[in-house]
Amino acid sequence: MLRRIVKLSVRNNNCVIRNCSQFCENINKNTSLQSTNYIQTVENSLHESNNSVLEPLNEDISHVSTYLKPTFNFAAYINKSETLQELLKLGVHLYKLEKNEEIVQFILGLKFENIKDHILFLNDLGIETEKIGEYLTKNPLILKEDVENLKIRINYLKYKKFTDDMILRIVQANCFWLTHSTQQIDEHLGFLQNHFGLSGNEVRLIATKSPKLITYPISKVKLNTFVLKEEMGFTQEELKKIILHKPSILMKGQHRILQAFEYLHRSMNIPLERIVEEPEILTCRKKRLMERHLFLVKLGRDQFDPKKPNYVALTTLVSETDSYFSTEIAKSSIQAYNAYLKSL
Repeated sequence: MLRRIVKLSVRNNNCVIRNCSQFCENINKNTSLQSTNYIQTVENSLHESNNSVLEPLNEDISHVSTYLKPTFNFAAYINKSETLQELLKLGVHLYKLEKNEEIVQFILGLKFENIKDHILFLNDLGIETEKIGEYLTKNPLILKEDVENLKIRINYLKYKKFTDDMILRIVQANCFWLTHSTQQIDEHLGFLQNHFGLSGNEVRLIATKSPKLITYPISKVKLNTFVLKEEMGFTQEELKKIILHKPSILMKGQHRILQAFEYLHRSMNIPLERIVEEPEILTCRKKRLMERHLFLVKLGRDQFDPKKPNYVALTTLVSETDSYFSTEIAKSSIQAYNAYLKSL
């Protein structure tokens, strides 16, 4: 900034002052008073000294700083706010909440007296005290919900014959579940039951296995259903078996599962019936699937028929580490596997 002033004022001081004034007017339009004061301090120094701007200033302007945009964090309030102190004691990671300005403003406006019941409610559900902080870090907006409404949502699940253990599993695995209304949850459970021909027990099984599926957009579930049925060729009964075994597959990207399917079915010649038995194989990235399959081919161990000797389960291509896969499944070594990957 001072360099600009120097360029404008090499010829004479009067010209400098006029240009500085104009510069200040432009700054005023876009910056705060603090930035303007910086320019004004320099300008006043020029007026008072009558010295060339090429000469060093005698006046101390170390107190002047450039303008900083306001930040949204809890540091300035932590010593004065009982709410922030109690949330810290619970293990809430406040720094993670600072990424959202609206949440920061919401938390700062809370009184601890008003959220005690929320904490007791979560604890009564069976969430351990040390895990409540993690829960609130992921979904602080549950503190906006009326506790009575939260109790109604739990009572709804009990009415639908979910056990206490099921409810605890659901609430912990999907911390946003309780911020959905009873009507929304009922709509999603009803959709799954009707769309896939599920019994009450099967609906409860899926909801407990994959709680996030119940709050997942229905439109996206329909799209994945279309891909599984129309593009991959699974029947309605096969589709039902797949989602009972691996319900989270309905939340995977369509392109990813389609790529995995095409490699399994066309390159590895795996029949649909085998995929139905081990549907988690569809969640594997095509690249990883291909790397492991080709390594087994190289070793002559690509035998995926359970009725024949040296059978290799499809799930081992997905779930195990490279070290385990190379030594226990491929009967080779991690060094050999890594060398093979580099050769691809």
